[in-house]
Amino acid sequence: MTAPAAGELAPSWQRRFAFFDLYGLPNSSPVAKAAYRTLPFWDKVRLTSNVWALLFGFIYFYVKGMWRKGTTLLGIGFGLGVLLASLHASQFLTQVITFAFAGAIMSTANYAYYLHARGSQSWNPFEGFGPRTSM
Repeated sequence: MTAPAAGELAPSWQRRFAFFDLYGLPNSSPVAKAAYRTLPFWDKVRLTSNVWALLFGFIYFYVKGMWRKGTTLLGIGFGLGVLLASLHASQFLTQVITFAFAGAIMSTANYAYYLHARGSQSWNPFEGFGPRTSM
């Protein structure tokens, strides 16, 4: 699957991409934070969350054509499962880690798709997140 052209995107994706084009991630700069704060609540949720990615995880990434990032998520999920099983982690701890991982996938999917549409071929599903270095 190839990355979509701007005209091929649904209106909801066009709004997300427009925000990312102007500001980057909502926490990437003071200007981005200020612009994010002015958005209505549901626009904030739509910008930073993806329910389909929450429900389907790495499969969502495959469907959207981000197979590299999806494979990385599959590997991380498998690794977490093996680690939790080998440590005989409690069911509660296993569920907490599983939901936290699903939440991380949900929070990164929209920006990962934006980067994919812009030509990113990174294997890192968390590309662009994390500490900013000043140049």
